[in-house]
Amino acid sequence: MNSAAPAHPAPAPRVAIIGAGFSGIAAAVALSRRGIDYVVFEAAEGIGGTWWKNRYPGAEVDLESHVYSFSFERSDWTRTHAGWQELQRYLERTADRWDVTPKVRLNTKVEEVRWDEASATHTLRTADGVEHGPFVAVISAVGFLNIPAVPPFARGETAFEGDLCHTSTWPEGLSMDGRSVAVVGTGSSAVQIIQEAARAAREVKIFQLEPNWLLPKNAREFTPRERRLNRLAPVYAWRRLRLYLDYDLRQFRSGHARIGGRANTRRKQASLEFLRTSLAGHPELIEHATPNFPFEARRTVISDTYYPALLDPKVTLVPHGVKELTRTGVVDANGDEHDLDLVVLATGFDAANYLGNFRVYGEGGQSLHDHWQGEPEAFLGLMVPGFPNFFMMYGPNTNSIPLVHFYEAQAAFAAGLIARLDGGRRRIRVREDAMRRFNTWLQRRLRRTVWAATDNYFQAGSGKIVSQWPEGPTAYLLATRLLRRWAVRVD
Repeated sequence: MNSAAPAHPAPAPRVAIIGAGFSGIAAAVALSRRGIDYVVFEAAEGIGGTWWKNRYPGAEVDLESHVYSFSFERSDWTRTHAGWQELQRYLERTADRWDVTPKVRLNTKVEEVRWDEASATHTLRTADGVEHGPFVAVISAVGFLNIPAVPPFARGETAFEGDLCHTSTWPEGLSMDGRSVAVVGTGSSAVQIIQEAARAAREVKIFQLEPNWLLPKNAREFTPRERRLNRLAPVYAWRRLRLYLDYDLRQFRSGHARIGGRANTRRKQASLEFLRTSLAGHPELIEHATPNFPFEARRTVISDTYYPALLDPKVTLVPHGVKELTRTGVVDANGDEHDLDLVVLATGFDAANYLGNFRVYGEGGQSLHDHWQGEPEAFLGLMVPGFPNFFMMYGPNTNSIPLVHFYEAQAAFAAGLIARLDGGRRRIRVREDAMRRFNTWLQRRLRRTVWAATDNYFQAGSGKIVSQWPEGPTAYLLATRLLRRWAVRVD
């Protein structure tokens, strides 16, 4: 017998968290603060979620660094808008400081979560066929921008002999230096990689289905003096709060997403002015870069570098999509052929496919995806009737800014309810009538927004808006605190 073995083995973790990105770390810290043990399952080779996967050249956050950080973990940010490397280091450091890292199981992809009514627990099955559990609760922290949207022409085997990749699967060591590069798309990821391609490549061709509304980011390095001030806790807190209040006011009563809304009108005018000033003297480019759908009806792109890149002599804007890949390049929708060395798919994600990477089974063995029938919905994006003790971070209809405030509120909601489980109380269930009343209110508000005016990734195939929150963050944060006891039973 090994005398070094502990007399009393450590208790098994009570809660499973799926995903070790921003929201997974927020959930882990919230549980820790309540003394609840947990384990984190992460499919990737490292901690970071979005910022582990999205490592393409130029990848950085669209939100200001201070507001895109946890309230409980400051950082000496080098830029107003952090790049992926700095964000990755921040998340790793946060996980270390809050003792999350030792509880993360890397390279462990969850494929199934199944509820057992008799024991009121969940069992997880991972890709290697191993079952884990039982767990009294499960928190999904996989987000919703995690399944790449690959266009039909690039699926499966292709004839193209050059390099082909999606921005979220950028191979380490892939270079654009001196090459002929195609960027398919003009969204947020596209404009970031285009600026890097314009610097390094021999030529760059941008294939545009439709232009997007665009505003300047005003990104820059912090000065040494600013960094010294940012290290002071009160200064850091004030800058984070000031940014939060700006976003909250902008989104009050959907003012940012209603035609005629004050924020929507003001920002649209700023976007048009930015376009015309940046591309002055190039009427054809202005025409090709002007959207014909309402402002904010799709994700507004934030960039300082895209319009200047369009003026670079080696950059060509092709106002057509790609129809097919050939051995040496692509054929666009106009039938023109383009010889290329590298094709980058900046085509976004299958955003409406919530929890598309694994299956969830609740009461009576019902599948969550069958329950949704292609229209994901949840009470405050967190819980679904018939699926006890199962929580979603960044779930349906919680896409809003500033994101990290939402994550912390969602983590506190879940941890507070899980803490109420004891020997006599084993199930956390959201009431069906609460879900119905909440969703009726939500969809009524969403139908008044520009998101209902055109096709976008905010919608399910049916046209129902399944990703967006129609109010400011304060309304959501208050709802997670005030509606919990009304809507959720712990018995």
